[in-house]
Amino acid sequence: MRARTLISILIVALLVASNVYTYLYFVGLNGYLRFTLQQVAMRRNQVLAELSATKFYYDPLEKGYSNVVESNKKLEEVVTKLRDDLDDLPYNYTTMLYEDLRGKLLFAYTDEMKGFVLNVTGGWDGTDKDFRSDLYKIYKEWRSVFKYASPQEGAHYETFLFINIGGLNYGDIEVFSFEEREWKRLRYLKEVPFGYEIRPIEVVGAPISFRNKQGVCWDFAVALVALYYAYYDVTGKSLPTIYVSIQGIGDGPESHALVMIKLEGDRVAILDWEVITPTSNGMIEFVPFEMAKRLHEEYWGRSLLYKGFMKGRPHEFGHFSTNEEFYEWLVRELR
Repeated sequence: MRARTLISILIVALLVASNVYTYLYFVGLNGYLRFTLQQVAMRRNQVLAELSATKFYYDPLEKGYSNVVESNKKLEEVVTKLRDDLDDLPYNYTTMLYEDLRGKLLFAYTDEMKGFVLNVTGGWDGTDKDFRSDLYKIYKEWRSVFKYASPQEGAHYETFLFINIGGLNYGDIEVFSFEEREWKRLRYLKEVPFGYEIRPIEVVGAPISFRNKQGVCWDFAVALVALYYAYYDVTGKSLPTIYVSIQGIGDGPESHALVMIKLEGDRVAILDWEVITPTSNGMIEFVPFEMAKRLHEEYWGRSLLYKGFMKGRPHEFGHFSTNEEFYEWLVRELR
């Protein structure tokens, strides 16, 4: 009887211990699960926050990307139009700033102009005599085929679409609104809406003047400079050759244009409507600037101011207040 009682007590004690252990185990497990759930909840909140931030930045990014795609599409259309408009010009201007474009076009020459020079000179035999003779032949032939026309009659331009493609800012452009029937100025290419057209820009230069073979002194001079450049490239021998504007003829501030070729020091040849400096045996002669200036003033019968210049390779231009300033530049800087 006593043994049974002890066994019963032992069994009860074991059951109590087992229950306590089970309780403590599940209490610990519950704590662990609650901690894990808290961690999962915190991670979920963090992911939701990151998702929200991503969405916040994604929306403008998607919008910006769409704008870039649309701008690139319009840019491609403009580049195609530019190429079509510039097919007959000797350079590709699509990535140039306007002033660089003007500098390239101003004294550029075409294959036709190069052929003109070769036909006139027959090439160069390597002697200084033949070189100076060829300079005179080029002038003489160009003068014989060039017809003077009044500024209104002789105005010749080429037009093409111009937008600066070299950077993100495409520059100010004028577009015509067919709905509002007026021109509007927009700042960026991406602002050009459907139904608008971009206004072309007029350009002038030696290829255009040569093709028309008429115009004013400006057309005559820029084309003659370009013809000399063509000859220099063919022969491999060159002299500094510039377009010069002078004041003293007519009422304009820069009323006339001519071509000046420099030998060395201050020795020059001046080619106006006629060759101003001497020629001998069909060759251009070079004389000191003061003598050339005196002969030039005798030709026009008045005092002249050598007001400005333009040249290519590289494109440069400048203005002067006095003949002394021009002379100093001529001797020290013209190369």
